[in-house]
Amino acid sequence: MYLKAAGMKQKLTVHDTLQHNGVAECLNHTLLEKVRAMLHESGLPRALWGEAVCHAVWLKNRTPTKALEGGMPLEAATGQKPDLSRARVWGSRVWVRVEGGTKLGGRVVEGR
Repeated sequence: MYLKAAGMKQKLTVHDTLQHNGVAECLNHTLLEKVRAMLHESGLPRALWGEAVCHAVWLKNRTPTKALEGGMPLEAATGQKPDLSRARVWGSRVWVRVEGGTKLGGRVVEGR
């Protein structure tokens, strides 16, 4: 009842048959390809794959899709266009301000 009230259609699949869940498997494959590319390009360790997946999903929700006729998922959910003016390449070198330090010492540390 909840799914129908929310405008969703429930589709059941047989467990342990990836072939029957094509849309989700296609998304998983696409995200994994993006994660591989991001980790390779950045040179960061593979242990950061979870962070790379989060960033790939973050980007996916902020890019146009045919399913929404060129709209973005985040825009459809919130009604506002996302601001990507401060988006950076995943794994880019950044400087993080730290409290303390000496008068002439550094007050930033390098991060990614």
